[in-house]
Amino acid sequence: MIYVEKLIETAEMLGTFFAELIIALFFCKRYLEKYFKRTDVAKMLPKQNKIDIEITERLEYTKELLNASRILIYEFHNGEHYSNYRSAYRFSCTYEAVKAGCQAIRYNSMCIPIACMPKLIESITNKERVIVKDLNDIKDTMPSSYAYKVRYDIEAFYDIAIKNKKGEVVGFVAIQWNNKEDMVINDRVVDKLVWLVEEKLLESV
Repeated sequence: MIYVEKLIETAEMLGTFFAELIIALFFCKRYLEKYFKRTDVAKMLPKQNKIDIEITERLEYTKELLNASRILIYEFHNGEHYSNYRSAYRFSCTYEAVKAGCQAIRYNSMCIPIACMPKLIESITNKERVIVKDLNDIKDTMPSSYAYKVRYDIEAFYDIAIKNKKGEVVGFVAIQWNNKEDMVINDRVVDKLVWLVEEKLLESV
């Protein structure tokens, strides 16, 4: 008789345990669905791919018009935190068009701390356009930017801010020439590129 009572008690305990487990899993699933919604990659991929192609084609077209060695798009993001929990803001290259015979630098231009090139980023965000016709002009004023660019044989560059609909700077277009004598400045062409990039990047959000 005692054995039967123990068996019933155990069954009741297991029943309660499994009931609580099922309830916990249910609410856990609800929580994950609410705060960690999975993106339907199959649906989003064609749209993103179309955006990538449009941006890349415009970069290639603009590169030829400006006789540039390469054109890159950099976007700002917060990758990590410092030891004191300050945001470690960075910028990464998300698109690149390169002239034949010139080195591609996209994969060496990921997660660069803004603190490495503070004056250049400040100039881009405040002035919106930074034109340097001779890299040696920034050797003393922006030594870190100079050191980074000279590594890739860049002699001249034109950086233009990219903004969102609120007018906030979210990145920049970087046009580079490995020979400063090849530099062609055409603001109309550049403005069209920036406009398209801003529109397409917003579409991908």
